[in-house]
Amino acid sequence: MKLVLLPGLDGTGVLFRPLLSALPSNIEPIVVTYPTRELLGYDQLLPLIQQLLPRNEPHLLLGESFGGPLSLRVAATRPSGLRGLILCGSFVTCPVALVPTWFAPAVRPLPFYTFPFFIKLQAALGLYETPEHHALGREAITQVAPAVFAHRVREILRVDVTTELKGCNVPILYMQGVRDRVVGAASLDKIRKLRPDVRSVQIDSGHMILKTRPAESSQVIAQFAAERTEN
Repeated sequence: MKLVLLPGLDGTGVLFRPLLSALPSNIEPIVVTYPTRELLGYDQLLPLIQQLLPRNEPHLLLGESFGGPLSLRVAATRPSGLRGLILCGSFVTCPVALVPTWFAPAVRPLPFYTFPFFIKLQAALGLYETPEHHALGREAITQVAPAVFAHRVREILRVDVTTELKGCNVPILYMQGVRDRVVGAASLDKIRKLRPDVRSVQIDSGHMILKTRPAESSQVIAQFAAERTEN
């Protein structure tokens, strides 16, 4: 089974490394990366992802955080061979309920030019737990233009893939970090209201589940892949 991984806000795929080391040999990962200097939103990223999908081969899609709505957009095109979808700490509408969509144009690149801003933000949100996690975060962040970060945040504020979720024709698994302070439980609640058949797995982690809990995440993914191989 192939596993197509769509990364979060950084879009580099760097933060998938711990998971890739933990995946069993019968799962072949395909790590998607987003351009680091171009202001591409969900509409522009969709065709880029479609070109990278396996052709007529069984595969799963995994969308982490920012990548979750994109994975639902991809699934809505019903690619041949798609057997299941995994949403990891993700959402179908803006995960911050008190921020209105009209606020999106106010997000500017200036804060993203300051690396300490990211470090403090990551620490506050529990995005890393070890020096290794910190190093991975630094590597990922420094590759992406500040204007790109700001553009992707604006996309999150405006996103709405509820229609794609309701129309998704493959099983969906949701991986939730029980200590996630970025995408809270309300996002999963909204998904369940729209699709009661979505299965969820809770992992003792913050937002970056795949980075901080790679072994547990690998087991969950491998089990889901095995089920989708049998069916």
